Amino acid sequence: MIKKAQTKFGVVRGIELSGKYSGITTFRSVPYAAPPVGELRFRPPVDPEPWVGELDASLGGPRPVQETGEGLTREPWLSDFYYVGTPPMSEDCLYLSITTAAADDTERRPVYMWFHGGGLSGGYYTEIEFDPSELARKGIVVVSVAQRLNVFGYLALPQLSAEQGGISGNYGLMDEIKALEWVRENITNFGGDPDNITVGGQSGGTGKSTALATSPKTQGMIKRCINESGLAWVRGDYQTLERAYANNIEYLRKVGLDPDITPEELRRVPAFKFFKQKDGTPFGFGFGGVPGSMVCDGVYVAHVSGAENMDEYGTHVDYLNGVNIGECTVRNQFAIGPTKKFETAAEFYEVMKEKLGDLYDKYDFENLFPVTDENADFQSRVLASQNCGTGLGLTMADRYFGAYRCQTAPDTRNWSYNFGRFPPCRPEERGTVRDTDLQLAWHSAELWYVFASLRDGIPASRPWEPIDFELAEQMSSYWANFIATGDPNGTDSNGNQLPYWPESRDNYGWMEFSAEGPKGHDGLTRLDEMGLEYLKRSGRYPEMKE
Repeated sequence: MIKKAQTKFGVVRGIELSGKYSGITTFRSVPYAAPPVGELRFRPPVDPEPWVGELDASLGGPRPVQETGEGLTREPWLSDFYYVGTPPMSEDCLYLSITTAAADDTERRPVYMWFHGGGLSGGYYTEIEFDPSELARKGIVVVSVAQRLNVFGYLALPQLSAEQGGISGNYGLMDEIKALEWVRENITNFGGDPDNITVGGQSGGTGKSTALATSPKTQGMIKRCINESGLAWVRGDYQTLERAYANNIEYLRKVGLDPDITPEELRRVPAFKFFKQKDGTPFGFGFGGVPGSMVCDGVYVAHVSGAENMDEYGTHVDYLNGVNIGECTVRNQFAIGPTKKFETAAEFYEVMKEKLGDLYDKYDFENLFPVTDENADFQSRVLASQNCGTGLGLTMADRYFGAYRCQTAPDTRNWSYNFGRFPPCRPEERGTVRDTDLQLAWHSAELWYVFASLRDGIPASRPWEPIDFELAEQMSSYWANFIATGDPNGTDSNGNQLPYWPESRDNYGWMEFSAEGPKGHDGLTRLDEMGLEYLKRSGRYPEMKE
């Protein structure tokens, strides 16, 4: 068993896990770049200083500096993910967590580089729900990546560009690339294969992983990509540098800083001043005033259009992607948490008639998709996640992506899923914000299953049932198989044959995960045909040749 490993910069020592995971070592805080502080704030990452002796990497590293508001304090995330507390924050945050079951450094196990969610603004790399132990037990070397977030990761300004070769911003993406380069150079010492790397993430991590996989800087380094809760393909364009400059100059005014502030002065501003407006009012977590977006700089991001980046730089990358029932609605494009319910079937049909236009009568929608007053809200969310009614995050878009790639990247393999297991809640939570009937398969719920990180009593808020453990074994095995070979099909860790997962090609195949277990689907139903036509009419997606 590998208990310590030589890296390019020095020896790191990990900690051996116990019980079921005996024989697995995790290294929770391996530095892959120098702390981006002082003169290195708002600059591309550089190598860490070499060290002498063994570096203790058994404890987790800090959380990147971020707004401390609602992102980590809302339910169900607070009780499910953050009930154990969160690490202290620091700008010194460029660390990797590496978990391996390799016996020695002669092994060459597939590598999974994981990028956490939280948009590009919050979260951290060692959250409990993506405990890597089970994937490591199944033969994967799991590398969880921390990178700069929000203003520290994505501030683009003319004065910063003037000192950095004409571009700025994208520091978080530069961190990702630095981490990938580190893994390519060092992962063999942890039993990993530098020529078999999958990158992936959930929510904001999908944007991180796809930007990495489709960057001109990473060609030939990545074999596969996993996008959970949002295929980062046409999900909004990148900002131009000019647009980012204008937005960020206004942002500086809001925090009470001179837009012409020098880079040297910017590097001396106290970290938390960046999160408050000049009157002391916090901006709040997420997608408000604090910078937190990548930019098209022509170097790290080649095109404003994500689809163009995919067509030019992603044609060698296999994809596995999906969405959860509960995070999409037909009222909104994307939903985090419970939304306004449909109280009657008539209310639902009224909304859908407006959305579908002439497709409503063409497909005889009321007979094609019958609902009752009692199930209208539930069925509306199933429809939104699987077929149509929302512009983002639906399984039909993932299936279309696979069919489109048959023409544009015929050598790649593409797989789509819809996650519909609703994590159980306690009786006393009925009628609260944690009610399963309100949340359904909420945004991030699948993480307990794809990492098989649920345990008896972890989290304490969930009364797991036998189906949850069975589904977690199956889903984590599909993920491990895909990371290893590009095909999720095969067996689980007990040698049981997994239900067949049809590939997303011109057959539009996909996998449904629910309380009944995995169920593969092939071909288009009449409802699918309507959803596909609705998607094509949106104008968001590149056209296929007929």
